Amino acid sequence: MIATRTTSPDQTRERILGAAREVIARKGKRGATTREIADVAGVNEATLFRHFGSKAALVLAVAQRFCGVGELRGVVAQLRGPVEADLLAVARVMLEKMESQKDIIRWSLVDAEYDRDLFSSTAWRPQLALHDVVVEVMQRYVASGTLRGDARRLGVLFMGIVFMHVMAREKFPDSDLHIDPELALRFYVDVFLNGVRNNKE
Repeated sequence: MIATRTTSPDQTRERILGAAREVIARKGKRGATTREIADVAGVNEATLFRHFGSKAALVLAVAQRFCGVGELRGVVAQLRGPVEADLLAVARVMLEKMESQKDIIRWSLVDAEYDRDLFSSTAWRPQLALHDVVVEVMQRYVASGTLRGDARRLGVLFMGIVFMHVMAREKFPDSDLHIDPELALRFYVDVFLNGVRNNKE
């Protein structure tokens, strides 16, 4: 008798999410079909819909699963200062996640022009979840008097610096900032702090 491989519902769900991430990275949200995602996952479309209900729900689940908010929360929970070290730790996680998702980020920027309803929802914009975590860090330092300014704006600025680095790599390939990511992150943290550190310290 031939043994058949059995998988749990959680394993099947993870396979579908991984396949969706792969197909969306290649074809974008609009170009990815549930049939191709199911084929890549090794399941039929009925199984895909049983787990996620619709293509839109699957796309949202992919964004939430791979955005890295869990990893970022884990790092933030262990921050103990000083501010330079904390922001460098946060920047490292964001850089790693943005680098690993650069293909999806590019497609999301293109697809956003075509599907404003879905992209206007908070659920599809995992950067908002990441931003909330970064804001928690900024709030700590604003409350302690280390940084000045609005924590939400500081969060957007800080995330934007890392985003710029990731998306500009091909445009400035010879820059030492793109040759040595650690050098780049230290430079960005230094520039950021020079602009928002409370001078009364």
